[in-house]
This record gives sequence, C-alpha cells and structure tokens, in this order.
Amino acid sequence: MSRSLRSRASPNRPTDDSTMGRFTRTALALAAGLGLTAVGCGDDEPREVPGQPNPEHVREVARDPYLLTCADLSRQERHPESAKLVIRAEFALAQVPSLRKVVAQETLNRTGRSVYYALTEICKGKHPAFEPGRPAVEAVRRGEYRAARNRPG
Repeated sequence: MSRSLRSRASPNRPTDDSTMGRFTRTALALAAGLGLTAVGCGDDEPREVPGQPNPEHVREVARDPYLLTCADLSRQERHPESAKLVIRAEFALAQVPSLRKVVAQETLNRTGRSVYYALTEICKGKHPAFEPGRPAVEAVRRGEYRAARNRPG
C-alpha cells in the first residue's frame, strides 16, 4: 500500500492488500459466472415482445399494403416496429395510382395522413382482422377523409 494511503487508512480496517484482492477477485468471478449463466439460459427462440408485429406479416404488408389490419393499427402505440409498419403502409397506399390526383392537389405527406385518418375511422367497431386499406383509399379518393389543412406538411 502506498504511503499516502497508509496514512489515511482507518485503524479499524485491515490494510492487508491480499485480503482485499481475494475479495475483489472472488466477487468478480461470481459476477462473471452469474452473467454467463444468465446469457446461456433459456431457449434459442426469439421472444415476441407485446405489440411487436410478426416479421412475416411485416414482409407481407411491405409487398401488399392492403394487407394492413385494424389490429396493426391498434398495436402501433405499443411497439416502434408496429408504428413503422403502419407508417410504411399508409404512405404506400397514398402512392397507389387511384390517388395520383389527390397527391397532385395536396402533397404526398398530406395524402398519407388522409389515408391514415381514413384507416383509423374505418376500423372503429370493426374486427381486428379487417383490412381497411381498400375502403380507406377509395374514401380518400372520393374526398370523404382529408387531413387538416392550414397545418405544416
């Protein structure tokens, strides 16, 4: 132990470095062992987090945004990946050919928000498996659902 530390050492505490070193090594070994045990436990299957969308469903909706369901809309606040799924689908739907005139009059962003508004309104009272994409696009095309004007975006 260095001289400056010896002078500050409490008379009631042992100053033997070997005792403290053994304690530290033992504690570190125990912590490392527990950490490795925790990492190695359990099955190798990925755990599903509540609200997280099924990866296969995410791929399906990426290929066909009309497959978005009311359950997807209701889960979006529970997991970031669910929110991303809905956002990607709403903007993919905003770009379908039947909404080109709406996008030309508004903006893609506003049309996407209009689609989202239609999706959420159409899902009210519907079964979670209901796919609101087609009726939402048609309703936006007809002008039934429009995102608020006089707002940025």
